[in-house]
Amino acid sequence: MILRGAALTLIGVATAAQANVDEARLEQLVAIICENGGAMETSEAAQILPAQGFTMEETQGIVAVLEERGQVAPTAGIATLKLTAAACR
Repeated sequence: MILRGAALTLIGVATAAQANVDEARLEQLVAIICENGGAMETSEAAQILPAQGFTMEETQGIVAVLEERGQVAPTAGIATLKLTAAACR
C-alpha cells in the first residue's frame, strides 16, 4: 500500500469514495497514524491498516479529506504519510 507517492498516486487522490468518508473511520485512521508517531510508511500501512479493516479505497478517500482539511504535512519521503501536529492532538 502506497501512502504518498509522486502526485499522490494511490492515496490522497480525490475519488468518488471521498464523498462517502465516514467521520468515525477518519478519526480511527488519524488515531492509528498518531499512535504510530504521527506518520506511516508504506510497509507499516500494509501491515497495520488491513488488520484494522481499512481497504485501499477507504484509505484513499480518508487521506483525500485529510489533505483538503490541511491535516497532511509535507514530507521528503514519497512513501510516507505524515499528519500535522494539529491533527494528532
